Amino acid sequence: MMTPSLLLIEDPGTTRELQVLALESQGWKVRVAPDVPGALTWLQVEPVRLVVVSASLLVAHGTHLDTLRRVLKEAGALLQVSAFPAEREALASLGLPVERYLGRPLTLGALVEGSRHAFPKDEAHERARPRVLVADDDPVSRKLAQLYLSPFRFELAMAADGAMALDLARRRPPDVVLADALMPGMDGFKLCLELRQDPRLARVPVILTHAVAPDELDLRLAHNVGANGFVRRTQDGDELVGALLRELRAGGPAYTAPPVDLSTEDHLYRMVRQLERRVGLLEQAERTTRESEARYRLVVSGSYDGIWDWDLRGQAFYWSPPLLEMLGLGPEEFGGTFASFLELIHPEDRSDVLSALSSHLERGEPYDVSMRLRHASGTWRSCVSRGKALRDAQGRPVRMAGIIGDVTEQLRMYRETQEAVRARDEFLSVAAHELRTPLAALRLRVQGAQGALRAGLKMGPERLERALEAADRQVQRLSDLVESLLDVSQLQGGAPRLDLEEVDLASVVRDAVSRSEEAAARVGCRLVLSPLAPTPGLWDAARLSQVMTHLLSNALKFGPGKPVEVALESERDVATLMVKDHGIGIAPGRLETLFRRFERAVPVRHYGGLGLGLYRLRRIVEAHGGGVSVDSAPGEGATFRVRLPREGPPAARD
Repeated sequence: MMTPSLLLIEDPGTTRELQVLALESQGWKVRVAPDVPGALTWLQVEPVRLVVVSASLLVAHGTHLDTLRRVLKEAGALLQVSAFPAEREALASLGLPVERYLGRPLTLGALVEGSRHAFPKDEAHERARPRVLVADDDPVSRKLAQLYLSPFRFELAMAADGAMALDLARRRPPDVVLADALMPGMDGFKLCLELRQDPRLARVPVILTHAVAPDELDLRLAHNVGANGFVRRTQDGDELVGALLRELRAGGPAYTAPPVDLSTEDHLYRMVRQLERRVGLLEQAERTTRESEARYRLVVSGSYDGIWDWDLRGQAFYWSPPLLEMLGLGPEEFGGTFASFLELIHPEDRSDVLSALSSHLERGEPYDVSMRLRHASGTWRSCVSRGKALRDAQGRPVRMAGIIGDVTEQLRMYRETQEAVRARDEFLSVAAHELRTPLAALRLRVQGAQGALRAGLKMGPERLERALEAADRQVQRLSDLVESLLDVSQLQGGAPRLDLEEVDLASVVRDAVSRSEEAAARVGCRLVLSPLAPTPGLWDAARLSQVMTHLLSNALKFGPGKPVEVALESERDVATLMVKDHGIGIAPGRLETLFRRFERAVPVRHYGGLGLGLYRLRRIVEAHGGGVSVDSAPGEGATFRVRLPREGPPAARD
C-alpha cells in the first residue's frame, strides 16, 4: 500500500518542526515548503494527496493563487486551510477549493485529526501504534492527557499512581511514559528511578509533567533520576505532545546505573505533599475561579433586559423602558431614530456596530456585537447586543429587533477573577519554591551523612554537630513557612484570637532582638537597640513577638551588611515601636499595597518569601486596636512604625 503523502506549507521554526513530527507519527510522508511559491515547485515535481497551509501565507502570496488553484486541480490534491473566522470570510471570495477549514491557533491534535479525513484508512498504520503509559493521581489531568493524545490513535494505558504505572510497565513495556512529578506514594521521580533500575525498562523514555513550570531544583532532580524531560501541562497540550513525539522518534537513553538513591527520602516527599495540601489556597481558589467563571457566563447570558425594535422602512427606532432606564434616560430624552442610537455609541465602536449590522442585513450573518453606550451621567456602559431581521417575500429586510444587556459589572467581575487566578498561580509557584528550598538543603545534609555512613567514614562530633545544626535550621524554616500558611488560613476567617495580659513591651522587644542576633551576624548586620524604658500594656505577648520578629527578619533580608535600628517610644496611652533599616528601600508605588496578602515590595526572583509576613503583621496589630505605617524611598532604607494602644483593643477596654 502506498504511503499517504501531504505537503505542509509553514514558516520554518519550532511550530513546523512539531507539526512534521505529529504528521509523521501517523505513518504519512510529509513534505514541507516555506511559502506558496515553494509549494508550487513541490506540486509540479511530486504528487501529494493533501496540502495544509495557513490563511496568512495564502493572503501574503495572493499573486500565486491562480496558479495554485490550477495545480491543485491537475494534481487532484485536497486543500486544508487553518484560519480564524475573519480570515475565512476573506478567503471565500478568492475561489480556492478548500476541502476543510482548520481552526487557529492550530493544535497538533487538530492538525492530525483534520489530515486523517483526507486519507483512506491505512491498515498497516493501524497495526503499528506506540504504547503510551500515563501516570497521574488527578483524574482530570488523566482525562486531559487522553484528550490530547486521542487524535494520534496511540495505545494508551492509564495509571492512578506510580506503583500502578510501574506494575503495568513491567507486565508490558510501554514505548514512552508520561508521569506526574508529584503523586502520593511513588511520585514521578521515584517511578523514573525504578524504571531506570530495571534493565528491561531502562531505555523507555520518561517525561515528567507538572501544572507549573519546573524550577532549577525540579530539573536537577529530573536529570539525576534519568528523566528525558520535564514539561508543564498547558491548556492546549502541545508542549506535552511535542516532547512525547520527540522522544518516540529519538528512542530511550542507554542503560546506566542511576546516580542517586532516593529510598531514604520518602518522608521528605510526604512532607512536600502535606505542605502543599496545607497551603489550603489551591483547591479553594480553583473552585472559586470555576464558580466565578460559570456565574459570569450565566449572568452575561441572562442579563439582556433591554429590547429594541427598528422599522427599516419608516426608520422608527423603539427602545423599551428598561433599556432607557439602563442608560438613565427618560422617554423624552431618546429621539426614537437610528441616528439617536448611533449618537449614544462610543465613537471607537460605531464602525464595528455598523459593520455588524451591514453584514446581517446584506448577507444574513449573525448580529452579535459588543459596544459602549453613553449613560446620562456621562460614563460609558459596556453592553452586548443581539438581533435578527425580519424579511419580506423577496428576502429584503423590513424590520429588525433585538436585545441589549449591560455587562459592565460582569466584565468587572471577570477581570477580578482573572486577577485572582493570576495571583493564585503566582502564589502557588512562590510557595512551592519556598517549600522546596529548605527541603533541598535538608536533603543534601541527609545524603551527605548517609554517604559517609555507607562509606564507613567516621564523623567527628564537631562535624556531626554542624550538620545537625544546619539541618535543624532548615527544619525550623519549614516549620515557620507552615505556621505562616496556617496562620493566614485562620486570618481569612476573621481577626486573630488574642490572649491579652499585662505585658512589658520593652521585654518583648529585647527578647526578639536577642533571638535575632545570630541571624544578623550571618548577614553582617549590627542590631542597634535604643534604651528601652518599661512599657506595660494589655497585649498578647506571643503575637507581638511575631510582629517584632518579622520586622527584624524583613530588615535583615533587604539590608544585609548594614545596621538595623530598633527603638520604642512610650506615651501615656500609646506605645510606638520603630524598626529602621538602611537597605534597598521601597518604590513609592509599592507602599500603598505593601500590607496586602501576597504583595511584595520587590520581584520574587530576587528575594524569597510568600508575601504573607506584612499581611499577618497588619492583622495582628489591627486586632490590638493599633496601626502600622512605613516611610521609605528607593535606596534609602525603610522605617516601620507600629502604634499600639496601651489599654488594649476597644473590645477589651469595653
